[in-house]
Amino acid sequence: MDHIKTGRRLVSGVHARAAALAALLGVVSFASSARAQSEDGSGKDPDDSLAAEQQAKDEQEQGDGAPGDKVEAVAPAPEAADDNAPLERDGKTYRFIGARFRNVIVPKFMVNFFADGGSTVNVFTVGPEFVTRRDGLEIDLAISYADYSMDPFLFKGKQDDNFAWEMVSSDLKLLYLTADILFVEIPLDKEKGRFSVQFGAGVGIGVVFGNLYRAQAYPNDPSNLNPDDVGAWSKCAGPSGAFCDASNNHYGNYDEPSWVNGGSKPSVFPWISFPQVSFRYKPIKQLQTRLDTGFSITGFYFGLSAGYGL
Repeated sequence: MDHIKTGRRLVSGVHARAAALAALLGVVSFASSARAQSEDGSGKDPDDSLAAEQQAKDEQEQGDGAPGDKVEAVAPAPEAADDNAPLERDGKTYRFIGARFRNVIVPKFMVNFFADGGSTVNVFTVGPEFVTRRDGLEIDLAISYADYSMDPFLFKGKQDDNFAWEMVSSDLKLLYLTADILFVEIPLDKEKGRFSVQFGAGVGIGVVFGNLYRAQAYPNDPSNLNPDDVGAWSKCAGPSGAFCDASNNHYGNYDEPSWVNGGSKPSVFPWISFPQVSFRYKPIKQLQTRLDTGFSITGFYFGLSAGYGL
């Protein structure tokens, strides 16, 4: 019995030692695992976690991406359109209203194609202008006042003899209604649309008013028949001699009647010009200017125009 009791004590002692040893190994294993997690970073201290979260929040507010994050480029804001840019868009109609001035030069050599004598005359025209443009085609409508006043000069038909000279002067005025059609445009700075050269033609009609004076003339010195020296001639007061005959009643301050009254003074007069060449300058969207030059049935002309965009 004593032996059996002694054996049981031994077994109990062995069990007790085994249990103690297992408990000790468990503590050591837990401590080693905790130490390993701390060393490889998988285990975090609560204070460290709070600090990391605060840092990530601060970086997000500051726009700093974490290493390796894709940073998207921010597209620049589009530039605002310039409302004053002169460039004109295709398919859009542009309209301007303004004024024009022209000087029509009636050269003596053109007069001499049809008659003898005459003189070079400058005819100034001025008036309002309305312009409409689309895709390089421009139409200019204008009402122009033209002053055809002329100082006295000598004049006769090509087939008439030297006894047929007359002294002519006028205070004629015309009111033109014209349309210039500029159908070809060559841009000189295509990107900005400021400068261009235009080609075209013009048509119109003018209403004539005022007086045309003509009278037979005789030389103050019969040996001086120079028609370019109007001061060497005088108007005939009535029929007397070879220079002042009775072929017509053109004496003194004779005023030529108009066509409607049986005379030779025109009541209307056409305007036809071809070619017309214009240099166009448009500094801003709301303003265009033009320098015009060309040839008409009455002579050469050049002028200026300016219009404000509607």
